[in-house]
Amino acid sequence: MWLDANGIWRIEGAEKFSYSDGESHERYLREVLQKASDLGSDSYELEGYICDWVTEYHLSRKRSQLLRGFTFAREAKVLEVGCGCGAITRFLGETFDDVVAIEGSLARATLARMRTRDQPNVSVLNAPFQEIRFKARFDIIFCIGVFEYSKLFVGGKDPHDSVLRCFRDMLAPDGVVVMAIENQFGLKYFASSAEDHNNIMFDGLEGYPRHDTHRTFGYGELKEQLVRHFNDACFYFPYPDYKLTACVLSEDAFNRMNLGEMVGNFAPRDYSKARTPVFDQRLVLVELARNRTLHLFANSFLVVAGNLGSAKMAFGQLGILFSDRRRKEYQTVTRIEAHADGSLWMRKLCSASGSGASDRVKIEGYQEPWLNSDSIQMRVLKRVKRRKIPLGDLLAPCEIWMRKIQSIAVMKAGESVVDGRYVDAIWANSFVKDGECVFIDKEWLWKGEIRVNVLVVRSAYYFLNEVRGMRDLNEQLAKGGTQAIIRKIGRVLGVEIGPNDWRDFLELESKFVGTVTAAKRRRSWRFVTKIKRAIARIRSAKTDGS
Repeated sequence: MWLDANGIWRIEGAEKFSYSDGESHERYLREVLQKASDLGSDSYELEGYICDWVTEYHLSRKRSQLLRGFTFAREAKVLEVGCGCGAITRFLGETFDDVVAIEGSLARATLARMRTRDQPNVSVLNAPFQEIRFKARFDIIFCIGVFEYSKLFVGGKDPHDSVLRCFRDMLAPDGVVVMAIENQFGLKYFASSAEDHNNIMFDGLEGYPRHDTHRTFGYGELKEQLVRHFNDACFYFPYPDYKLTACVLSEDAFNRMNLGEMVGNFAPRDYSKARTPVFDQRLVLVELARNRTLHLFANSFLVVAGNLGSAKMAFGQLGILFSDRRRKEYQTVTRIEAHADGSLWMRKLCSASGSGASDRVKIEGYQEPWLNSDSIQMRVLKRVKRRKIPLGDLLAPCEIWMRKIQSIAVMKAGESVVDGRYVDAIWANSFVKDGECVFIDKEWLWKGEIRVNVLVVRSAYYFLNEVRGMRDLNEQLAKGGTQAIIRKIGRVLGVEIGPNDWRDFLELESKFVGTVTAAKRRRSWRFVTKIKRAIARIRSAKTDGS
């Protein structure tokens, strides 16, 4: 083994490993990493270079969110197997004093070394990991998105078992393996998403009859494989998956909480191409949760296997959520926690950069009890496929919300208004507790009052975004434009929605999204542009007298 000019430890034969995202992608990543000044796992600079799925996978800040909910002992000796282009390696170098990262592809090992070039505590090895004999054992072995490829780099009758045996032999007595892998029976695959590794619909569900180079596993089989070699295996569930994690939930959370609606907020990705799901996954998730089988259909697993009494790492909550589609100053981390009395709470913490604030909107941390029931919006969603029921019956769950809004409203200048802290008191954040409507997720404070009619429009607008494109939709929601449907919804709730209400909603939304959302998110800015154009059309129509 020798140290080459790029700072990579190499052995003969490693360069023959051919796994690659493509030469053009790797060339682009080299150019990005060469000129980037912030190589951190939480780098906004690197995210600015994302231009497709491959670069998103290697440069997104979401990659490290898979592990950010854990606390680690900094002195732990760490091995990463299959470090790829270094996205997770970078986080490990920021977290531990001593990291060894192994990558079979020389091109990818070079990129990993570039990503960690200012981290002398990280050693990058270009070698087949099973051929290296280390003098000391490791406290933690990370295997992120690699185990499914065992047949590519390990021979024998059962390569996956051989890999686990190798991990076991490399670990210290109280060590653990941290593994991330797709779930063979992830719900998105039933709904028509292609298998992530070969882009063939239903291939994993059918047991990979077409290819024999890779395979994922369901919960039961994966756990059985792990407990053959380790004392136990503790499962965690990243949403929407381990690749671009926005939420991590423990198995205990699924045992104690109704999580179907919450995980439905993390839309799954089909990484080959966009396909229309054959059923509404949000409604299915709620039913799976009701039957306590939700965790079996998560799209990915994160597993910690070994001696679970190890002091080297811990997950200090039931779950953790990251709100990362915002500007840095508005980002939050939400922890789901169990208190000593057994009660469950949501605790939201604002960005480390300080509480976000502008002349328009402010964000604040909070703590609130967990409500183990459906939101008002979910209650309505469960009715929207009843195609012939009147709109009033469909929206009946919203009546208690409307009464609550009216009870907190005051009259000013002839208008019914609510305080700006209710800007996000829409149906999705509204629940019924003890016969009364209560609001959750009260993080936003809009600086100014909001007309009740505008809040009705905002609630209806976000509800319609949820049902748009849904199969077998009630004809009252399927016919007509957004404005026309919102006017009908308003009438059911006793509110007459006029052009001024729509215009004021668009202006509010434009300012809100434009202030809070990360400037480089093209989709968000397209949304802002769309709103501004709609406002311009309304003003033009008034000028023309139409």
